[in-house]
Amino acid sequence: MYQNIYCTRQHSISGSYYTTPLRCARTCKQFPCEYFSEEQLQEYISQGWIIEIFTGFKTRRERMYLFRKNDGTIEEAPDSFDHQNPGWDDFKEVEEVLFVSKVLIPQIKLVPKPAQSTKQSKPARPEKEEKADKTEAKEKTTRKK
Repeated sequence: MYQNIYCTRQHSISGSYYTTPLRCARTCKQFPCEYFSEEQLQEYISQGWIIEIFTGFKTRRERMYLFRKNDGTIEEAPDSFDHQNPGWDDFKEVEEVLFVSKVLIPQIKLVPKPAQSTKQSKPARPEKEEKADKTEAKEKTTRKK
């Protein structure tokens, strides 16, 4: 896990003894690349080093016919279906023929998990309470004198 990587795309060495390849990959625009195997990526995903981000939909043009049957189910039309000469005698249980020409495919990108902030968040007390506590302590010390 702790090793230098020679990047064949950028023609440079990234990584050092103190950093993992994934920490170096945070700034790389080419990530994920062929350096990481499928097993390594799955392991890093399971450990939480890599997260999956939805980037949008990709549109593909695809001609497809679907049959909506009388019972409400939808099936893909067989390859022998001809939309110009359908032969409705064979399709008595078909209620509608649906024509689909656009398919939306979700695009997911693998991204290294962002670095955590170095500041550890403590449950902070409001400043007013701290000031009130200090003034009370001063009043007690002055009363004792």
